[in-house]
Amino acid sequence: MPAGNVARSRIRDLVEQLTDQDRLVLRALATHRVLTSHQVTEMAFNSPSTARRRMKDLEDKGAVHRFRPCAENGSHPLHLILSPAGAAVLAVEMGEEPGPAARRALGDRRFILMSGLRLTRLLGVDAFRAALESHAREHPDAAVEQWYGADEIPDMNVPRGLDRPDAVLIWRDGPHRSVLAVEFDTGTEQPRRLADRVARYAYARPRRPQGDEPVEREDPVVLFVFGSTLRESNARATLTYFADEVPIATGVWRPGTSPAGALWLPWDRQTRTTLARLGEARHRSTPDPTP
Repeated sequence: MPAGNVARSRIRDLVEQLTDQDRLVLRALATHRVLTSHQVTEMAFNSPSTARRRMKDLEDKGAVHRFRPCAENGSHPLHLILSPAGAAVLAVEMGEEPGPAARRALGDRRFILMSGLRLTRLLGVDAFRAALESHAREHPDAAVEQWYGADEIPDMNVPRGLDRPDAVLIWRDGPHRSVLAVEFDTGTEQPRRLADRVARYAYARPRRPQGDEPVEREDPVVLFVFGSTLRESNARATLTYFADEVPIATGVWRPGTSPAGALWLPWDRQTRTTLARLGEARHRSTPDPTP
């Protein structure tokens, strides 16, 4: 039997052994494709010790693979990906054929060998979503209404002809809602490269036949997520040219904290606002007066 196929009897056995919380973990891995043990704990468990036991049990059942990437200094946490059997179970429970899902999971073993920088970016974006999901668990009025990873972004509401954002999401918190295109900074790119990303958004916006004004639509706010105030400050100094055409916001966020709070500075504002209220800031045409 090819490695990407899973016997029906194996799927049935695994279905009978999985708990609802196990399924939550598997669905998260199907969405993110790779998560650290810390991120899984944040998304699905209230106790780290319970999370460790369940993740080890899922590995013993053959539903996930765990690995620890090499690190030049120190050590990385354990990472998890779906096994072909785990992916097949999810597919069957959704009424789909298990074979394609199992083969996709088999291909995802490449994450084990992925370069450090690419994995860092991917895990940073995953940590951002995990923190939002954690916030939503504690705040019933908040929710990630939609989330698209870089490989999943549909054409609607997303500019074409550019390097894909790291994610596009709709975040709701109480009565407020924002559509966001996330650009996650790993701290390695020159600020000039960040400005190039904004230029692509500006050039990609559809225009009226006269070519004078962009067509009205709900473009996402381009959200630059930085790891330090110095990186944010240096980047904002270079993001000026297209700031009148593209809605931009920047902020400093660190894993383990909630991104939902007033961390984000829209381009035309002097004060930071919450993630959900960035949608309101996008519609303002004049900046706040300087205090």
